[in-house]
Formats: sequence, C-alpha cells, structure tokens
Amino acid sequence: MRLSIGQARLAPEAPRQPLADTAALRRRIEQSDQALGQEFWAGADVEVLVARRAACIDAFLAEIWQHWFIHNDNLALLAVGGYGRGELHPHSDIDLLILARKPSAVREEIAAFVRLLWDLRLDIGHSVRTLADCKREAARDVTVATTLMERRRLAGSSRLAAKLDRLLARRSLWPSPRFFRAKHNEQTERHRQFDNVDYGLEPNIKGSPGGLRDIQTILWITARQRAANSWPADATRRDATVADVAAGKDRADSLASLVDAGFLTPLECRWLREGRRFLWRVRFGLHLVAGRREDRLLFDHQRELAGQFGYRDTDAQLGVEQFMGDYYRHVLLLREVNDILLQHFDEAILRAGERPKIEPINESFRIANNYIEVTGDDVFAKRPAAIMEMFVLMAQRRDIAGVRAATIRLVREHLHLIDDGFRHDAEVTSYFLALLRAPHTLVSQLTRMRRYGVLGRYIPEFGRVVGQMQHDLFHVYTVDAHTMMVIRQMRRFHYRSAQEKYPVASHVARNLPKIELLYIAGLFHDIGKGRGGDHSTLGAADAVRFCRRHGLDGEDTDLVEWLVREHLMMSATAQHKDIADPEVIHAFAKRAATETRLDYLYALTVADINATNPTLWNSWRATLLRQLYYRARTALRRGLDSPAARGERAAACRAAALDKLAQRGIDNARALALWDDPGDGFFLHHTPTSVAAITAAIHCHDLARGPLVTILDLSGQVSDEGATEIFLYARDRDGLFADSIAAIDAAKLRVAAARVATTASGVCFNSYIVLDDEGRRVVMEGAARARLAAKLTRTVAGGAAANPPRRVSRQLRQFVMPTEVALTTEPGAGTSVLRVVAADRPGVLATLGGLFAELGISVRGARITTLGERVEDVFEITNQAKYPITHAGQAQTIADTIRRRLDAEIAQMPQ
Repeated sequence: MRLSIGQARLAPEAPRQPLADTAALRRRIEQSDQALGQEFWAGADVEVLVARRAACIDAFLAEIWQHWFIHNDNLALLAVGGYGRGELHPHSDIDLLILARKPSAVREEIAAFVRLLWDLRLDIGHSVRTLADCKREAARDVTVATTLMERRRLAGSSRLAAKLDRLLARRSLWPSPRFFRAKHNEQTERHRQFDNVDYGLEPNIKGSPGGLRDIQTILWITARQRAANSWPADATRRDATVADVAAGKDRADSLASLVDAGFLTPLECRWLREGRRFLWRVRFGLHLVAGRREDRLLFDHQRELAGQFGYRDTDAQLGVEQFMGDYYRHVLLLREVNDILLQHFDEAILRAGERPKIEPINESFRIANNYIEVTGDDVFAKRPAAIMEMFVLMAQRRDIAGVRAATIRLVREHLHLIDDGFRHDAEVTSYFLALLRAPHTLVSQLTRMRRYGVLGRYIPEFGRVVGQMQHDLFHVYTVDAHTMMVIRQMRRFHYRSAQEKYPVASHVARNLPKIELLYIAGLFHDIGKGRGGDHSTLGAADAVRFCRRHGLDGEDTDLVEWLVREHLMMSATAQHKDIADPEVIHAFAKRAATETRLDYLYALTVADINATNPTLWNSWRATLLRQLYYRARTALRRGLDSPAARGERAAACRAAALDKLAQRGIDNARALALWDDPGDGFFLHHTPTSVAAITAAIHCHDLARGPLVTILDLSGQVSDEGATEIFLYARDRDGLFADSIAAIDAAKLRVAAARVATTASGVCFNSYIVLDDEGRRVVMEGAARARLAAKLTRTVAGGAAANPPRRVSRQLRQFVMPTEVALTTEPGAGTSVLRVVAADRPGVLATLGGLFAELGISVRGARITTLGERVEDVFEITNQAKYPITHAGQAQTIADTIRRRLDAEIAQMPQ
C-alpha cells in the first residue's frame, strides 16, 4: 500500500516524489538496525553505533517529513531528550517535538504523520507545542526544560527553531542556581526510589545511583551554567556553542570542559568516559537481547549478556558474577565522580561570592562551611596517617556534613601511600580502632572509605570483594555493600527505635564489653567469599591477621576469629534443628562456651540476617533465634556438666499444665486420658498454657464428629515476633499430613514448622506453625478465626481438593535449581531424616505432602526454611508402620521420586 500524502490544503502546487510504502520503509529501518546489531556483537565501538543509529533515524524522519509537510514554514521537527543529544540505543524512545505556529490548522496532518511513524514501529514519544507552550511548560517543569535543552532541528522551519533557541536561552528561564537545586533534588528523589542502593540485584542502568542519568545530570548542569555565561573565564571553550553543549554534539569536549574548569581531574574524566562507555555497551546489548526498550538488568539478561561479552565460569565465580562485578565497580566510581562534581557545583553556583566559614581543627584539618578539608595540599604526603585521622575526626562530631571535593581528590591521589608500612603503623591502627569506637556516623565513614578506595587498600581482602555479587535471590547486595549494611544494623541496635523491634539484640549490643570486636567480626564475616573454599574459614584467618596487626590481645583475637568462623552457626541451628530438644540446646551451648560469645554471636546473627535480605527476617525466625538464645544462656548458667534432660522438661510442662487444667475443672485423670501419651515432643514444643488450652478444647470435642482444628496465637516478646499455630486433633489416617498442608496452602498461609504426635490409640496431635504471605503471624478477630478453623476442619475431614496451579514469579523461574534429596537414618533413631533442597515455588510444601501420601510416608515433624529462591526443608519421617526407613532400596526410591517429580512440576508451572 502506498502512502496517501493528501496534503493539497497545505501545499497544493508542490510536486511530490513517490514515497516507498510503509512495509518497504519498515524493512529499511529494520535492516539498518540489524546491521548495527551485528556490528555491535562483532565488537564495534558502542559510542559510534549509538550516534549512527541516531543519524539513521534522523535521515528517515527528515525524508518522511519532507514528503508530508513539504514547503510548510509554519512547522519544525525537533529531536529532544536523549535523541536530541544524538544518542539512540536500539529500542530507546525517539523523542520528538513538533513545533507549530498554529497546531489546530494542521492537527489532522500531524496525527497522520505520527500514525505513520507508529506503523513503522518506531518507539516515538512526541509532543506538539507552540513557542508559547514551550516557554510556559519549560518554566513550570524542570524536566520539560531539560528535555528542551537537548534539541536538534531535524526538518522544517529553521526560523521557527531559531526563535525557540532565543526563547530558551534567556537567563530568567531557570537561572543557574535554581536549575542546579532542581536537578540535585530530582536526583536525590530518584536515588530514594532505588533505596539509595547502587548495588541492587537487578539494577536500573539509567535510574539507579551511579547510572547513566547521574552522568547526564552533570552535563545538564554544565550546559545550563554555560548558557548562563556563569562559567569561569578560563573554562569557557570558544570553539563550542551553548547549543553544542546542550545537544551533546561533542561529548568528549563536554567532559574536557569540566577538566579545563578545574571541576574534574583527568582521572575522573577517564572514569566518566569509561563508565559511560561500559554502561552504554550493557544497555545496547540489553536492548538487543530483550528485543525491546529495557533498562532493568534482569537476571536472565545478566546471564545472556555475560556470555555474549565473553565472561566464563570459574571454580571461584560464575561468569555472570564477574560481569556484574565489573558493572558495580564502574557504578561505584561514577557515583563518586557525580558526588564530587555536584559538590563543586554547589560551591561554584550556590555559594559563589560567599565568604567561607572556617573553623580550624588541628594542624592538618579545618572545617569550611561544614565540610572538612586539609589545611594544605601536602598534608597527606607529609603525614600519611592523616588519611585515617580524617575519618576519625568526622565520626567524633555530628556537624561535619562531608569532605570537600578537593580533599577527596587528594585522598585518591595519595592512595599509593596505603601500603604495608601504612597498615602496620601504630598511629594508623590506633586511628582505625578509634573509628570503630567513635560515637557518631561510623557507617557513613566506612562507606566513604569504601567509595574513596581507602578501605579496600587498608584491608586488601575487603578490596577483593568490592562489587562482588552472588547470583541468587538470597543475597540481595554485593558483599561489600552487605558488609556495610551489617554494621549499619549493628549500630541501629543502639537506637531507641530498635528496643521495640529488636529488644534482645538491642539489650545485648548495648552491654557488649567491646563493641568494636562486633564491628570487626562484621567486617570480616563474608570477606572470604569469591576465593573458593569455605569463606568462613578464609575470613577467620584474615581476621586473625587484622587483629594482631591492630594489637588486640589473644582473648579478643580468639573471640573475633570464632565469630567469623561460626557466624552461620546460630541461624543454622535455629532453622534446621529442633531447638525444643534439650540435647540440641546443650550441643549449641557447648560450642558457644561462654555467655559473652553467645551475646556477640546473637548480635552478629540478627544483623547479618537483616542485612542479607529484608524478607528473611520474619516473626517466626525472630522467635526461634530469641528462644535459642535464652535456652542456650540458661544452659550455660546452669553449667554444661549438668544438662537438662528431655524427660525432665516434658514432665515439668505436664505438671504445670495439669495445675492449669485443674483450675478449669478438668482433673488429672481426665487430662491424662485425653493426652493418651502423645510423647515428650508435644510437651517440649508447647508451653503449659498452650497445652491447657488445647486440652480444654479436646475435652469438649467428640472425635466421632470428625477432626478438631484449634488456632492459637504464639505471641513473641514484641509485636514483630511470634506466629500462629494451627493445632489438629484427629484420627490418624493415610494422607492426613498431605491433606492438612493442602488445606493450609489453600488458605494462603505459609507453614514454617510442623510437628506430628500420634498416641498409642491412633489419635494425632498435629501442630502447624503458620505465617501470612508477609512472614508475620496471622492476626484474626474471633469470627475470622472461627471461619478459618471451620474451613480447615471441613477440608481435612473430607480430603483436600487439589489446589489450582499457582504461578511462578519471573525471578524464581530464573533460579530453577535441581532438587536435592537426602534420606538418612541414625542407628537407634525412631525416625528417618529427609532433607529436601529445591527451587521455591507456590505450594511446594503441599506438593511434598501429596508425594508423602503417595509413597506411604508418615511425617512426624518438619522444619521449613525458605532462603531466597530455594527451600531447605527437613522432615522426620517413618513408614506407615511407624518405623524408620532403613531399607536402602526403599530410601533410594523415595529420594528419586521426590527429586524427579519436583523438577518436573516447576517446569510445568505457568509464569
């Protein structure tokens, strides 16, 4: 189909050349894009490709415009935004401004022109404005003003475009100081939207801190400053016009002008150029592999790009982890340069002409307008220890807002002085320990040290983990960013707000004898990652060397070494073992050895979990860790030579429960008959109050009418702790566990733990600890509680109906892992232990329950753990005859069946 020009009303006498049909034009554009894509994967310079694509689109648009609006001097077509800068990635928006004297007169023609561009499958964004519209919108909205700053005329009236140039060049339209504040605030808000995290798991290449938008913010402010003629005289480039800078026609000159002005060092200029080129390469490739405009570096795209860019897996690191490590290192440098330049602009634009307020600190440092700076350029050269002293000074007072940009640069220039001699200098090591003991802004100073390169030089092992990520959903930050967040969490334990959410950790941290030892353990607990081998062991050895270098005595060094080596012990015990069992508590307490070590380990564990992934800290995990802490402390105070016996604890619970039942009018004989000896586990896992409440409900229930479901609140020490217990009293039957789990799953509740106790007469005392989808205990009013109990009772009594298929999230689908199943039986044990590690997905526990019923497995207990994209569930099981599974062939069949069925299920689940 040929294009219908039909523009006689605009230019009836104009001769027209034939224009190819839409399909032909589309093919030409696609062929051009395909050629650029092939050149990209062949290794062509991405900066050249980005400019060439913009030029190609320029030519297509100009050609179409000339046929559509030939000889019309009342219209102009302008490229704006990124396209206006002459930068166009494969699927970037093609932002256009149609400038018209009277848009109403050509409304239909403009609409048809835009429809044609859409038919050509161009990703256009367009606006139609008059000169007055442009002036009004630019004055009102800094984003519009910025977009219009970056403009190029593609076709149409040059006189109309020149009028817009003159209009937007007025100083009164966004004066430089006002523009700077607006763009700085805009960036601050954008960073806040990304939680100020430059190391997110799936970062946004444009918007995340340290991304492309940060680079452009610098150039926008530069362009506006030039347009306002406020640049220092020696920085004005006579061969570059305001329009050149605004349009970004010579990017190298734009950055070079910042060097000439003294705002940017040659090294920082190189970082900006290399960082932008790297991010452009990633973005160009991302658009190609995604087949659309995409700025989020999603997991599946990370893997594909890593392979395309030549990153290969090693024994220590996956190729995708190496790729993302390079990405994060570039982003870290870009964010630092952005910060330095914005501070320079603040001084040159907002504070121009101000007399600085100077406060001397000592011979080396002073405060200028709330920013610390050196008293001379030779301070670090004369006394390298002053590098470390500067951070200590900032941590000892609250009124220092940051470091002057010139001083940051001096630190960078003198990083070579941080060598072995510096690391072993007694003055330096004393400064670092003083920093760890300082009352204020410890995390801010460590973060500055990390960003300035000081921390990685001072602790070389830390330098190796800067930007290092783990490609999973469990660790949501790079190792170095996670480390900073661990120490931030440790500091928060001292805040008043932490007393409510983390009462035990807050109390423990406030009473540690040497808080700096906790921070050192936090610095080193993950520092061994990425080297191959056990990171805890590697980190412990690094920590010992650090402690000795800093003059810590043997006892303190041993404590830090133990904390780093055993930093996973407490969470592993709480999640994977039965902490109601006195033998488990005794073994854990024995490894802790002292209350002091237990206190340090608890504070480190809570901080580590919260800083690893915000979703990991839920009310049940908080409860388990608190219970483990208190029970281990009790064991240590009682003495490890006299451990509590399992039977004694159960008997004590029975006796206390009988007293409470007597107060309800239920005598001992009736209670004992109702219990029918469910085993010690029932009493070990419940308080006397819970036992009495459950028994009272059973007392009023006739099993002949069917099962009984009782819902109990397991309140914690604070509102963020606790869980909900669903207690099932029923006749034992095949598939009871499977139907119970399916019913709970249908109610959209998550099972965190399960305990099955069956009496000699075949009555089940089954307990399920559940949370809501947010990982909190289920809070329900009486009527809602009764409805849920009735629904569960009906479902369990009648056999649970199959739940409808549940969707798997995009992120979970990217981390499908082969299922691991291990079935073991200890000699003399009453149950076998089945451990299942599998990819997480909705309803996975219900699926396992169904498999257990199919395989003739009876579940006696379960501990359910979800860690990012995987579940690690441990079940105590028997065969239907209530004996452990000791036959090797049967055990292998069970393991193979579970593994095969779980792997097949997730492949079939919809996204």
